Amino acid sequence: MYRGKKVTAVVPAYNEAPAICRVVHELKHLAVDQAPVLDRVLVCDNGSSDATAVLAARAGAEVVTEPQRGYGRAC
Repeated sequence: MYRGKKVTAVVPAYNEAPAICRVVHELKHLAVDQAPVLDRVLVCDNGSSDATAVLAARAGAEVVTEPQRGYGRAC
């Protein structure tokens, strides 16, 4: 199903420090028939004032920043 395809999850995040580690972990371990679904987890920190970006990176996500707020901007 996903074999041979490159799939990236894009997670827009604003002040999600309490939840971001769990979200990244679950996405990184998402599998179908024991085969990984995602090649990358990309968290777009949307100007958080907490540790969202640091925690996402520690959990294994690639982190980019979009300081201008808004879901569309973050995506």
